[in-house]
Amino acid sequence: MLKTTVLLERRRIFDKAVREKTYGRMRMALYQLAPSLVVQSTVLNGRLMGCYDAQLEAITIDRSMPLDDKKCTLIHELGHWVFDDDSQPPYGAKRERATRKLTASTLIRAEDYRQAELMYEGDMFLMANDLGVNPDIITDYQKYVIPTLIGTKRRELSCVNAY
Repeated sequence: MLKTTVLLERRRIFDKAVREKTYGRMRMALYQLAPSLVVQSTVLNGRLMGCYDAQLEAITIDRSMPLDDKKCTLIHELGHWVFDDDSQPPYGAKRERATRKLTASTLIRAEDYRQAELMYEGDMFLMANDLGVNPDIITDYQKYVIPTLIGTKRRELSCVNAY
């Protein structure tokens, strides 16, 4: 496991790179921000959209995907890099959840999600299209992000009621 200072630096780089908003600009930013991180693309087999190799410090993205999917996948794989995660036991499942939550919360703002959910009456595919993400990101947002938002709102309300 990497030292805390390295992990904090990786998170700072992540936050800067994802501000770029498009796949191409994120990749270009990463060349400057994290020169030791290799980001490459190739045609991957099956349903694999991307992968991170911690030993090589390399991210591979399936080049045959649409740009929105590449963006989502790059952010997801960057999450693995931030957490220094090779997704191997014993921590694999926990880190995968953390990476999915980071990805969904990075790609979707709460207000945008609420608006899309109302506009499209919860239709996941229409919401994903409107938000520029793939449907898996919507599922992850619902599963990992919304419960924490609800918990935050409850804590805020309980603080208000205490006074």
